[in-house]
Amino acid sequence: MPRGRYPLPDAEPRIRKLLGVLAKQRIHLFLCLRMTNIRYLTGFSGSDAVLLVSPEGVTFVTDGRYAEQSRREVRGAEIVISDRKWSEVLRRIRVSTRRRRTGRAARIGFESRHLSVELYRLLTRGNAGDWVALADPIEALRMRKEEAEVRAMEGAAVAASGAFLEVLSAGLWGRTEKEVAADLERGMKLQGAEEPSFRAIVASGPRSALPHAEPTGAAIGKDEAVVIDFGARRRGYCSDETVSVIPARPSPPLRRMFDAVRRAQERGIRAVRAGVLCREVDTRVRESLDRSGYLKYFVHSTGHGVGLDIHERPSLSQRSRDRLAEGMVVTVEPGVYIPGFGGVRIEDMIRVTAGRGDRVTYLPKQNPLLV
Repeated sequence: MPRGRYPLPDAEPRIRKLLGVLAKQRIHLFLCLRMTNIRYLTGFSGSDAVLLVSPEGVTFVTDGRYAEQSRREVRGAEIVISDRKWSEVLRRIRVSTRRRRTGRAARIGFESRHLSVELYRLLTRGNAGDWVALADPIEALRMRKEEAEVRAMEGAAVAASGAFLEVLSAGLWGRTEKEVAADLERGMKLQGAEEPSFRAIVASGPRSALPHAEPTGAAIGKDEAVVIDFGARRRGYCSDETVSVIPARPSPPLRRMFDAVRRAQERGIRAVRAGVLCREVDTRVRESLDRSGYLKYFVHSTGHGVGLDIHERPSLSQRSRDRLAEGMVVTVEPGVYIPGFGGVRIEDMIRVTAGRGDRVTYLPKQNPLLV
């Protein structure tokens, strides 16, 4: 897998796409608050900024802490540095709406899932009728990844998997879950990651039946299964992968459970292709687990999109209304969790193509990792 810096494409085409979406909803000005959306549109990797988008131009507002960083990173926007960020944003909104000469009030769109009630009241000040709540206009654009975005995620997967193999070669049995998680996260950085994309899950024995278990100080037993869910971040983009490690001589129930999850994942991956409803992939996984008798122990959806955020649209669940399209990157991660006994989860990232999906993660999952 190639390493190195992968420059992302100029952000301006993305802004043009967003303006097309806003025009269909008759939005004159859009207030963007979610930092990963701001990064997607401008390239800014900091943690505090506001973006105003309109056909007349794009304004990026932040404070003095990010003055130099924004000058290096931000593309396609006017940069405004202000120690009174929200006062400046409000002023810019008023100026932009006053410029309209159509005789109609300006419609101001905002990310309804990311604007607090307090800020909403500050910004609207009695003009709430002009403000339009938009659920996720940018997230919809982000679902289909450009080639450079996929390469960044491949680089993240290389760093994460390389770290995992080093941890595995050092041995798991007798070490604590916390020690394994700490070495895994440290190893990702040594392999070239900026940081883990989320806190690693290391759960052994009966605790492996907890899908989002926190690593503990418990030592991993020689005859126990271990579920390890991990991911890295490179160039801002995430990887996400889960491996279930089982003993060299697993008990028959554990081996049957592993094989059932493996078959369900393979069935799900075969269903991933452009044009397929996301819920159909989830259905194929559930059908497989049902035939094996484990469906009642599958307690989450089959998968989700991955990108600048570890969980993005689309969702591979029964409630999803999305349809897979070329360029999307999704996880397929069935799991079986039996209280008091243990669990198995197997997860890969899959790139959607017109034919069979391509793996972005590359650790082999067809056979258990026997240690």
